[in-house]
Amino acid sequence: MARTLDDTIAAIDALDADGFVAGLSTDVVLTFGNAPAATGHDEVRAACTQLWSTISGVRHRVQDLWHPEPDVTVAYIQVDYTRLDGTVVTVPCVDILRWKGDVVADWRVVIDIAPVFAPADGTV
Repeated sequence: MARTLDDTIAAIDALDADGFVAGLSTDVVLTFGNAPAATGHDEVRAACTQLWSTISGVRHRVQDLWHPEPDVTVAYIQVDYTRLDGTVVTVPCVDILRWKGDVVADWRVVIDIAPVFAPADGTV
């Protein structure tokens, strides 16, 4: 069965690290925001597990998709993060994916998740 972006996002939204890496090449490079790149399934799984331990949920809402060249997808996404206190914070992001067949070989997430961890009272 061919994997799709929808399948991979569904695994992320389920906080399913194994399901997520199943949609990635074994030598994938994942760059999330300003964090160091994670390479390969083990590093990606560890990075996801660490991030997901700081939230109680996430939901991606794809707004636009572009395919500027074969095997490249650019997605504009609104991401709803549910904080541990139950508050939902929405941040925009742009994902750039390079595919190798039906798996992602390079995934770059351009996002600022600082608002997710900002104090709930709005102070800086």
